[in-house]
Amino acid sequence: MKYLRAITFCFSTILIYLGIPLLGWGINDIPDFFALYPRVGYVVIVIAFGLAIGFQAINAPEGISGDKGEAGKLIKRQTFVGTFMTLLLFGMLFLLPWADRHNVGTIFDNSLIRWLGVTFSGVGYTLIFWSGIALGKMYSAEVTIQKNHQLVTRGLYRYIRHPRYLGLIVAGLGMVGLFRSWLGLAAFVALVWILLLRIQDEEGLMRQEFGATWQAYCEQSWRLIPYLY
Repeated sequence: MKYLRAITFCFSTILIYLGIPLLGWGINDIPDFFALYPRVGYVVIVIAFGLAIGFQAINAPEGISGDKGEAGKLIKRQTFVGTFMTLLLFGMLFLLPWADRHNVGTIFDNSLIRWLGVTFSGVGYTLIFWSGIALGKMYSAEVTIQKNHQLVTRGLYRYIRHPRYLGLIVAGLGMVGLFRSWLGLAAFVALVWILLLRIQDEEGLMRQEFGATWQAYCEQSWRLIPYLY
């Protein structure tokens, strides 16, 4: 059963992060998508990401599916914000390849910018993966408190309080560079704004739940970017 779950998560991850961009690019012209080396590099990264998620589904599935948390300890508005954020990310995955192919809202074509985009995408997906491993049963797609919630301060969380959100930001910036999109840059700014609001709500909830322990953790860690923020 766990291996079937691993295969399901692996292929669903690849379907989302590669299938949607290919659909946006145009399934009638897929060979042209693979004609550029940076886009091929992105394909390799997504496949590696899918395999990593499949591995996680065997050993730490809670860090993927998550839990809804305790009743009464859920910030309901973030449910709607999270849905909008997901739609925004899916929109970027679809629209940026489309805009790249049709040269709509794009900057000049530069191989270095594209490769930087590939690199940022890889770093972002890596942060998302490792944050899920570190959180384990404490992960939730909602802004909430789990039953018997424990503050996670190991791994990446020892230094950064929100590495998963940092991963989304870095990966989003990578997509903007890979597909050289001004439209994507506008969507990226919206994504960062949404995540900052989400962080504010999440930290308020954690401060309320853990009090002095949370405050001590904040004093020895960074919110999002080490040494900067």
